[in-house]
Amino acid sequence: MEELGREAVSKNLVNLERYRNYFLIGIGGAGMSAIAIVLAGMGFNVCGSDIKESHYIDILRSEGISVFIGHRKDNIKGADVVIYSSAIPETNVEIVAAREMGIPVYARSDILASILNSRKGIAVTGTHGKTTTTSMISLMLRGLGLDPTIIIGGELNELGSNARYGEGEYVVAEACESDGSFLKYSPYISVVTNIEDDHLDFYHSYENLRRSFLEFLGNTKHGGIIVLNGDEVEFDKKSEIGFKNLSNVRMIYYGLSNRNNVWAENIEFSSYGSTYDLCIKEKEAISRIKVKLNVPGIHNIKNSLAALSVCYGIGLNVEEAARILRFFTGVRRRFEKRGEKKGALFFDDYAHHPSEVRATLEAASRMDKRRLIAIFQPHRYTRLKSLYRKFGACFDFCDILIVTDVYGAGEEPLPGVNGKLLIDSLIDCGFNRRLVYIPSLKDVSHYLEDNIREGDLVLVMGAGDVTRVTEEFLRS
Repeated sequence: MEELGREAVSKNLVNLERYRNYFLIGIGGAGMSAIAIVLAGMGFNVCGSDIKESHYIDILRSEGISVFIGHRKDNIKGADVVIYSSAIPETNVEIVAAREMGIPVYARSDILASILNSRKGIAVTGTHGKTTTTSMISLMLRGLGLDPTIIIGGELNELGSNARYGEGEYVVAEACESDGSFLKYSPYISVVTNIEDDHLDFYHSYENLRRSFLEFLGNTKHGGIIVLNGDEVEFDKKSEIGFKNLSNVRMIYYGLSNRNNVWAENIEFSSYGSTYDLCIKEKEAISRIKVKLNVPGIHNIKNSLAALSVCYGIGLNVEEAARILRFFTGVRRRFEKRGEKKGALFFDDYAHHPSEVRATLEAASRMDKRRLIAIFQPHRYTRLKSLYRKFGACFDFCDILIVTDVYGAGEEPLPGVNGKLLIDSLIDCGFNRRLVYIPSLKDVSHYLEDNIREGDLVLVMGAGDVTRVTEEFLRS
């Protein structure tokens, strides 16, 4: 595949033991803070910097990790090696200073690859469901006494963090496909939850994106396992993935259809979760295990199927794993209940891609009959420009939709690409619910103050800072 960015793939592993003092730039991000916690657990000295205080920085400090607020040349004194996140530009003063001083500089993905590839790595990727699926696998492996190392892009409620260092043979990690850096990983188990148009600012075309996933699967270690959503992933042949000797890997397909190796039957939804029969086919025999989930939505059933397929693939007690899964209460900002005010319930969710938005709203609509108010903040100008037409039927489950302006995530604005673009597209698609455009987040609180009523369910969605709406409104 053509080289697409500065994180272009190199599979040369970093010898972590060469260094004792690690400095992480952008340490307060979800991905970087997870790496910091694991490195500290491995016995290294870890500190770092970020531009502002955050919840993740609070977690790091509780783990004894020092954090500087603000980027300065003097911060890296004493560092043996500097690690940067994908959000950090090459012009960052700490990167420049490290290079001038001859201190080795690595991307976060280089360090994650070194951790993941050194053990039996379980890497979860896909357009949607990565964080939740990774979290479910982590919970079950911990519950079964396997003591895994865990590196997640979101905070697992049961863990109180997004990472932990374990002494066991497994490393469970979320493998983000956004910049191609997941091609550095050579997992023992590779999981792909789905593939849809996204990150086209980096890949330029869906075909490039698809080829990248194929290459990721082709990096699975010999003797390993590939777990695929058989209902949604377009390729299903080992030969296409690139294995010349088909016996080198085992493939497990999961989904809602019984053409898969692992599937769900007799699905029943409740207000806050679901139950189903987990079906596993081995040769001609089918075993069935009752599964209960305490997180809502058909998308979480699919996530649980992926996670249980991993447990099945490595020969664990799947019935016991399913029992442990009952205690999974979710990930921070994944349909997270935040509070109640004026008799209305407030939930936050990270959904920002059309499929995620629809799945989240559909799950919310299955709760006790209420008026559903959705607040959506588009994420990234390039993503909205590519996908705004695909939001057409995503919001049909809500009664009131509030759209804010775009959260740029460091991108420069694009002419004509703003929340109004999405509003106009929805009107063109015949959207017939109440539609409100409120560009500024602070004005959303004023609207809610005047319009919510007892019994409403307010769902705040987006990958940016839209969660401020919930925090400020509940605090006022």
